[in-house]
Amino acid sequence: MATIKTLLLISIMAISTAAVTSMHDGFFEKPAKTLEKYTHIHLYTHILVHGPNSSAVKVVQGPTKQALGFGEIVVADNPLTEGPDLSSKLLGREQAVYIGVSQDYSKASSLVTANLVFTAGEHKESTITIVGREPLFNFEREMTVVGGTGAFRLARGYYIRKVHTLNPNGNIILEGDIYVFHY
Repeated sequence: MATIKTLLLISIMAISTAAVTSMHDGFFEKPAKTLEKYTHIHLYTHILVHGPNSSAVKVVQGPTKQALGFGEIVVADNPLTEGPDLSSKLLGREQAVYIGVSQDYSKASSLVTANLVFTAGEHKESTITIVGREPLFNFEREMTVVGGTGAFRLARGYYIRKVHTLNPNGNIILEGDIYVFHY
């Protein structure tokens, strides 16, 4: 009798497992049986705060009048290009939110959340998602790659960018290197 109960229990567990597995097959695409890839991307971000084609706009003013001071929020749709000139090949857009998070302006930093949306080249219609602290007075800044879509599914890695040009009008060109593992 105990054997029949044991067999019945095992049968019920097997059927339940199969039912649960088949329910999830429609929700998630099974990962391809490929090895993880490594990609390095070099690009330039143009943060245009002044002029007729501004790409970064302050939407909330913090308690101070300093640029990206504590509490200030800037929303951006910045061009990503292959070279440092704005007229060089457009690779995509950095669609981001910058939030001033340091109360000590001598150590000003922002919290950056950004999607790098590729619109051309081999990564077209793919994104890389970046999150991190950006110390504004540092020449070089490092942030985390936390995900991606398309060619960059399950992406992880890091993004290093440095100031290439800081114009007197406040426009900035950042040179960046993205190091990403993905499937």
